[in-house]
Amino acid sequence: MLGVAVLLLAVSFWEWFGITWAVSDQYGDRTEQSTANVWQASTAWSVAVLLVVAAALLWSLRGVATASRWSRPAALTLVVLGIALTTWQWLSVYSVGGTFSNEIEVTSELLPLDDAAKPEEQIGYITRDILLSFHQPGYSADVRPGLYIALFLLVLELVLMLSAFLPRIPLRRESARTG
Repeated sequence: MLGVAVLLLAVSFWEWFGITWAVSDQYGDRTEQSTANVWQASTAWSVAVLLVVAAALLWSLRGVATASRWSRPAALTLVVLGIALTTWQWLSVYSVGGTFSNEIEVTSELLPLDDAAKPEEQIGYITRDILLSFHQPGYSADVRPGLYIALFLLVLELVLMLSAFLPRIPLRRESARTG
């Protein structure tokens, strides 16, 4: 269980959300992108990762006499909450105004340019907790592979924890019959 939590913590530093856009300027045509990991993109995703790491630590307390009664159910609850938060944030990326849609109005309200802010940086700016999926020619904003890997690890952690509650079925060896 702790190993899966460590993997999840490592995956939390991969890209979970990103924006890709086309640029055509004096240097030619190219594609640029900006990405965000868990800690940059979403409070809900950050809390979910912390909950699952805490759950793995609680699970490891199962040998301690005072913690053995409550640590497993509490850890299981934390993992379920982590999955719920991750899924909620993921679904909200595709939700605009409470309905699932990829149609939003694009406005070109750029901030006043100064020496530090270029138009490309404003186009690809990812605002924490304001994540929207949007696709049009030359521009794409959506979740990235880190989210899918993390969801797999979250479900794996849940399955491993649930498997501990299953009754142990001993394997029987059938003795070989000799003729």
